[in-house]
Amino acid sequence: MTSTNQLLSSKKETILFLSFYLFFVSLFLNRLASSYTAGMCAVGTAAIFYNTYQEKVQLFRERKYLRFMFAFVIVLLFSFLDSDNKTAGTQFLLRRIPLLIFPFTIGLISLSKKQRDIILLGAGIIVSIACMATLGYAYYRFKQENNSVWLYNDALTYFIRQQSIYTSVIVNISVYSFVYYLLNYQLSGWKRILLIIGIGFLFVISYLLASRNMMLILYLTIFLFSLYIIIKRRKYIAGIGLLVAIVIMAGAVFVFFPKTINRFKELAFTQFNYESQAKESHYAGNLTPDLWNGANFRLAAWPCGWKVFKKNPVMGVGIGDKKDELFKVYEEKKFMFAISTGKNVHNNYLDILMSTGIIGLFLFLVGWAILPMIRVIKGRDELGFLILTTFLIAMLTENYFDRSLGALLFGFFIPFLLSRNHGEEVGHF
Repeated sequence: MTSTNQLLSSKKETILFLSFYLFFVSLFLNRLASSYTAGMCAVGTAAIFYNTYQEKVQLFRERKYLRFMFAFVIVLLFSFLDSDNKTAGTQFLLRRIPLLIFPFTIGLISLSKKQRDIILLGAGIIVSIACMATLGYAYYRFKQENNSVWLYNDALTYFIRQQSIYTSVIVNISVYSFVYYLLNYQLSGWKRILLIIGIGFLFVISYLLASRNMMLILYLTIFLFSLYIIIKRRKYIAGIGLLVAIVIMAGAVFVFFPKTINRFKELAFTQFNYESQAKESHYAGNLTPDLWNGANFRLAAWPCGWKVFKKNPVMGVGIGDKKDELFKVYEEKKFMFAISTGKNVHNNYLDILMSTGIIGLFLFLVGWAILPMIRVIKGRDELGFLILTTFLIAMLTENYFDRSLGALLFGFFIPFLLSRNHGEEVGHF
């Protein structure tokens, strides 16, 4: 009987692992309209049958954050029902389905430290292969057209049909996972070399993707982590090696791919005029104060979103009506650039405030940020802390939930990170 149970458990683990890898592959098959749905369904189904109903009930009782996650979804449903624009509301609600599916599938299983780390390692390998493919295609178009624009930002990810900001997030996660695996597992020489090469390659990809906040988070994280392992864990060679590698790689990509620096030069041009009909700046072009850019647009859009929030601060204006209400404010301010380009508010927290009010933001922060952060810190989970922090910072300048991939990534990774065995010490916090 014991042998049979072990065999059954092994099969379930294999199916679960395969479903995770299928999910990661599906992220890069956006040319297939149903790829995200197929990946989500595969993971959800495998997780449902991975453990017993009794185990799931016990985990739900232990993991208090799941109740707040569920409550946030209920608020979204009420927000939809209270909206006049049901067509837009349906679209926005469907994009947020991962916020319900993953917490009550992945969120109700337990993974060991080793299981979680292996899955993340596999994810990093898949991400690296996908980045090689998209870089190869971008280089082909660059040589074909003699246009270096193909090597940067959203043009770089054209082959996989992703916005660079979301690719940057999973690139960051892959770097964290590779470094963590390198420092915490005994590996043969060639495996260590491959991981180091992978880290270097993904650093270059991160630079070319030119997502400001993801680049800053990545570089700052690796820098602080290097100091941490030197001072706290006394791994002097590894820590100093990381610092030296950062300097060398940063210098190399700056020399060979200088246009990304223009993304940071935009921060010097923060003034704006709502009525300006100027075009949006491009990192490959000349930056001038009269152009719209990522920095001054956000400074212009956030007060508009705040004005929408103040119309109904408790419950919000409704998930279906939030865009209509935002565009009314745009019209009041004669912000034609934002209207013509269909810009959202570019801040996930502000978007939640607009659509579901203070109640919605409270439930979201408690269920998806505060309680998960407490859990990873108490569990001494370095890797979980880095990934969770990356998402929470990234949402300051992007509206993740209005994009299918954004909601999918966030909805998946948070419950996944928290699915480790209760009480198991993961890291060395």
